[in-house]
Amino acid sequence: MDIILEQNGELEAVLKIKIGEDDYREPVEKELKKLQKKAQMPGFRPGKVPRGMINKMYGKSVLLEEVNKILADAVYEYIKEKELNILGNPLPDHENAEHIDWDNQKEFEFSYEIGLAPEIDLELSQDITVDYHVIQVADDIVDNYLQDIRKRYGKMVNPGTAEENDVLFGEFAEMADEETPKTDGYTHSANLFVKYVRDEDVRNKLVGSKVGTQVVMDVLKAVESESEAAAMIGVKKEELDNYSPLFRFTVESISRVEPADMNEEFFKKAAPDQEITTEEAFREHLKNQVSQQYQADADKLFKRQAVDKLVEMADLPLPEAFLKKWLLESNKEELTPGKVEAEFNQFSDTFKWQLLENHLLKKYGIEVKPEEVKQHLEDYIRIQLKQYGQENVPQEMLDEYVKNISSKEEEVKKVYDHLFDEKTLVLLKEKLGINKVETSYDDFVKLVTEMYKPKEADTGVSKPDTGDESQEDLDN
Repeated sequence: MDIILEQNGELEAVLKIKIGEDDYREPVEKELKKLQKKAQMPGFRPGKVPRGMINKMYGKSVLLEEVNKILADAVYEYIKEKELNILGNPLPDHENAEHIDWDNQKEFEFSYEIGLAPEIDLELSQDITVDYHVIQVADDIVDNYLQDIRKRYGKMVNPGTAEENDVLFGEFAEMADEETPKTDGYTHSANLFVKYVRDEDVRNKLVGSKVGTQVVMDVLKAVESESEAAAMIGVKKEELDNYSPLFRFTVESISRVEPADMNEEFFKKAAPDQEITTEEAFREHLKNQVSQQYQADADKLFKRQAVDKLVEMADLPLPEAFLKKWLLESNKEELTPGKVEAEFNQFSDTFKWQLLENHLLKKYGIEVKPEEVKQHLEDYIRIQLKQYGQENVPQEMLDEYVKNISSKEEEVKKVYDHLFDEKTLVLLKEKLGINKVETSYDDFVKLVTEMYKPKEADTGVSKPDTGDESQEDLDN
């Protein structure tokens, strides 16, 4: 067997493989003998079919199969031995292969196009500065969180007069017109959330209502959709046409969640892991929680901006002709030549970042160990079970859950990707210069929307894979 690598430009090459009879004779013979032993044909005892007939029946297909096995092994071993850093996968020359005479040829030549990764010499430095947005937690945001939590731990009361945030219970009765109930009309008892009534006139009549108050409404206009209207009067959406849209609602009871008092009992329920005794301390606790949520968004933007800057600085060349061809070959059902051309810049940036990320992970010794994956899964399972009131879960149960998830390759890959993403973010925050920028959440949202809206176009295919399963999509 002869293998030759011919450069076709700086980052493109053709791998030519010549296979002779000595390379495939033994495995072909071995496979044909197996088939002969198993063969059964009329007029011959089992295993005694003449070899000539076996060759005629199976020789060509066996030759094809064994040559393909030899080719796959040869390409893999050559790339490994020569330590070629390739992009995508080698692309076989199908046109040349179609002209092979498998019935008469003894020697075969195959060609594979290869895309080579560029050399990378990039080092992270404090001189490379990236903005990090510190999102300020406004007082009104804390107020809203506080109000929601107080309601969550509040108690239900029945006031005499309804307010906008109250829930009314009563009877819906079908009407012939604004004044007259429909003879033998449909009735249904249900809750009605005042603040969810879209019709302002109806909502104003419900606010201030008392037990016994009656309000006539067009249920289709009162709420946002036909589905909501149907649910409100207790019928299926497709049955709405069977009823008049006019219904009279009679208030039978009024329910209101009275917010919990701001005392130590409430603080202990809402923040059991904290030693909080004052409203001021609890508000600070809420502010820190919101800030942590904001930080996740700030981290995401920081990474995207860092990636953009590093990709621009590295200015990596790519074997574009090969990559375009490989994308089409790998995504025949999703991509067209025109789509590849139109969106290649996006693909290109993703390729470049994957190459840079591989380089940085190797350069700075970033890895994810199996025990870290196991610990991540255990922590995740604990959190999930805690939501259902299960605490102090036995280790045996955790091990069983982890074993079950670990048996699913795709789920394990997600964990590895997540942990690599976390470690890459930590690396970037440690090694790059951080320019802290204070901003409000609203301004932050506007910034992200304006900055990345043009990049949100869906390519319609999965991210290109350079061969390292630990890499993260730029959109994450």
